[in-house]
Amino acid sequence: MSMQALVLAAGWATRLGDLTGGGPKHLLPIGCRTPIDLVVDRLVAVPSIERVTVITHDVAFPAFVEWATTRTDRLPVTVISDGTKSLESRLGSIGDMAFFVREMEPNDDLIVVAGDNVFDFNLEPMVQASRHDVAVGLYDVGSFSLASRYGIVEVDNEYTVTGFVEKPDQPISTLAAVAIYGFPRVKLGVIQEFLDGSGNSDQSGSLIEWLHTRERVIGHVFGGRWIDIGSADEYKRAQLEFGG
Repeated sequence: MSMQALVLAAGWATRLGDLTGGGPKHLLPIGCRTPIDLVVDRLVAVPSIERVTVITHDVAFPAFVEWATTRTDRLPVTVISDGTKSLESRLGSIGDMAFFVREMEPNDDLIVVAGDNVFDFNLEPMVQASRHDVAVGLYDVGSFSLASRYGIVEVDNEYTVTGFVEKPDQPISTLAAVAIYGFPRVKLGVIQEFLDGSGNSDQSGSLIEWLHTRERVIGHVFGGRWIDIGSADEYKRAQLEFGG
């Protein structure tokens, strides 16, 4: 079965200060590329992904449309706006997922990736893991002190998610949720169902926290390198590790 990909790029980069110059952090330079280039590279490398959509807000929309014209991939990259114009009116990551499902009506399985995460691992196993169940990408950060910075997941021997805590003081594991999610087509409705229950629309991990108590959610552990460029220090680290 074919799959679509959604890249979340509607953030406002409030933690990066003046580094962005008022533009989207997803288009900051990392060597001769950008974070979103590195994400889309990984998506188009998966043969079953037949469409890539980037969702942003009205202010950044022209910059992403211009960026998309620089891509020369086997499939086109579509850019859409969620219609918001300010930080205060933002829909949040889960709100943007729901907007995409409602407006674009995908008839395929869906993989969702945050556009401000850079990584070098293959997404194909994640695609396969989410054919029947919702799946969340995980990365072992290697220490409990680092784990307290992230949404932390606990899994059983079959990698079914059994627990989720956002930025815990005492982490239950060192497996961090990395804002990569897979949804079988028949499960796409859980996104709006979560929001209808007054779920937090701006923390994507809260969807997994809610959903794993209701049905099976699979955790897929990635190897390789992964960096969330939400802070200036992590952006500088990404430049060093991925800018060559």
